[in-house]
Amino acid sequence: MFEPAHFGNVVYNQKVYTHDIYVHPSGKVERRRKELSEIVYSTDHKVGAAEIEILLREDPDCVIIGTGYNGALRLGSEAREILREKGVVCKVYPTSRAVKEFNNCYNCSILVHVTC
Repeated sequence: MFEPAHFGNVVYNQKVYTHDIYVHPSGKVERRRKELSEIVYSTDHKVGAAEIEILLREDPDCVIIGTGYNGALRLGSEAREILREKGVVCKVYPTSRAVKEFNNCYNCSILVHVTC
């Protein structure tokens, strides 16, 4: 379960993370693989297909994208298309709201952007 989020870090299951993370429905946490987006978009502020595939590993019913505190992170069109094709609901919110939403969801994955 996430605690209320703050710029620059997030606390999940009593562990502080100062970098972007993925959390899967099982509770497994992974460091975000920003390079997957940088290769395609030349920025890590856009989520592409490769990152969505990571979030879909445990067959979630929904994916939540925490866009940061100023909403800088965006979801790419091919990522949206993959989610649509698989019938997975996608919710995109600023990080503080995204972690609250995740706490109230079942069988969801989340990408948490901890800064901008």
